[in-house]
Amino acid sequence: MLHRRVLLLMIVLIIPLSVMPLTGISSEANTSPEIITETTFVQQAPEISVQDVDSGLIYSLSDFLGKIVILDLFATWCPPCQLSLPYLREVYSSYSLSDLQIISVDIDTAESQAVVSQFRQDEGMSWIVSLDPGNTILGIYGTGSIPTFYIIDQEGTVQWSDTGFTNEITKPAMEDTIKGLLEENPTNGNPGPSPTSKVFFIILEIVAGLAVAIAAVFGVYKLRQRVGIKNCPTCGSLASSKCAKCGILTCANCSGRGCKNCGSRQFIRL
Repeated sequence: MLHRRVLLLMIVLIIPLSVMPLTGISSEANTSPEIITETTFVQQAPEISVQDVDSGLIYSLSDFLGKIVILDLFATWCPPCQLSLPYLREVYSSYSLSDLQIISVDIDTAESQAVVSQFRQDEGMSWIVSLDPGNTILGIYGTGSIPTFYIIDQEGTVQWSDTGFTNEITKPAMEDTIKGLLEENPTNGNPGPSPTSKVFFIILEIVAGLAVAIAAVFGVYKLRQRVGIKNCPTCGSLASSKCAKCGILTCANCSGRGCKNCGSRQFIRL
């Protein structure tokens, strides 16, 4: 009985650590009717814009249509947020930038740009990291807890969301969602040439190859014909001149003996 009580007490203490409530952060934005609170759902992701804390570049969610986007709401002081970072680094390095992008938004307005920038460098967050001035993003995507994750598909639809992070539950759920979306859209919505197009290109390559071969054979034939016409009729060597009187071809050696046809010794160099 004692062991069961100890186990129950450990579960009660550990589970809340995977999700941090947004204490100290303004809750006014959480009254917005657009707040997304469901864990698993499918709906169009509301448009947002973020400014990277270091580069100053501004990105809109719609800029990444055709890619999977992981939207991560976090704060630097949040232990579950920190726990998620190794997985986010793994995801970012495992997938091509043409397939996936991560946007991490610090929704604690009390944290300065310098603090978030230093945290980003310390944690190796090489993806987009932004602040949330005015709790604008919190008002749209906030759930009351951090971290909160959204996986948005290539068409801008939220396919998965959850709060908190554990390596045992959250990590495999996110990975399965990402892999499923990539299998459904292996080339970011561009499935490549159809089977009919592939057959057409194969036929085109064959025809082009035959055309090149025919041109080569014809060229060799014409070259041989041309060389044959310019052969000296006396010795068969390559002709270098022709008789000025009758026009018969001759080579340099035979021209010294005069034209074989008319005996003329006047020749015109070819």
